[in-house]
Amino acid sequence: MGIKSTLDGVRHSWFGRALRFRPVAVVLAVLFVFATASATADAPSGDVVYGKLKGQDVRLSIPATAHPKGIAIFFHGQTGGVDNRMDEPWLQALLRSGWIIGSSDFHTASWGNAASTDDTVQLVRWAEEQTGHRVKLFVSGSMGASVSLNAMAHGVKAPRCWYGVKPAVDLTTMGNVPGANRIISEAYGGQPVPADRNPVENIGSYSTDTVYRMVSSFQDTWVPRTTNAGRLAEGLAARGAEVSILDVVGGHDDPSHFNATDLVTFGSRCA
Repeated sequence: MGIKSTLDGVRHSWFGRALRFRPVAVVLAVLFVFATASATADAPSGDVVYGKLKGQDVRLSIPATAHPKGIAIFFHGQTGGVDNRMDEPWLQALLRSGWIIGSSDFHTASWGNAASTDDTVQLVRWAEEQTGHRVKLFVSGSMGASVSLNAMAHGVKAPRCWYGVKPAVDLTTMGNVPGANRIISEAYGGQPVPADRNPVENIGSYSTDTVYRMVSSFQDTWVPRTTNAGRLAEGLAARGAEVSILDVVGGHDDPSHFNATDLVTFGSRCA
């Protein structure tokens, strides 16, 4: 199956340059849940729920509907945390369309190391216990692609759909990302990234039943399209997976990457 590529009318940003961090806009309820505690009731609709699992802050944004479509897990980029992008228009559009959205600190700048995989296991379990719904969609930004794909390669059940924005999946080509080489080295204890933790070396381990969608720009000099989104898409398509790419413009931080309409439309396939 070939790779579909589309160019949306993204040269004119319609929600401005996204900030990496924003405070929670509306919090209707905040519940502190510990990793050792079991869920006592379904989380209420229209809430933001916080917890802590093995030292990592976790969060659920729950839509105001009695019938959510399922759970989407958001995997933040290198400088993100549990609230990264969760209250911005891009993910809020997915929330308003009926998705529960879960997030975690994922050991912050983890670059898909073993600790981040355990974080994913814990988050998926907690989110499903709290809501009674299943994880169906992974959404990742930049470094978050390596976190989500490495989790899938190391035992986390593959979701129906995977959405990667400017996906950083070849950890050997991150030299232009400020501080990335040092941070990646620290994430792996000062040792080279193991082959089984560099996602582009493990394309054969990803589910071909999962539908993949990527958002990428040829002008991104931080996460080169050819060695990252391009290589991942070609490898998955060669194995028979359904893969498509939304072509956008500008550098790594260009707001055109965060196309709410595209994300919601893709999400509707996964419910």
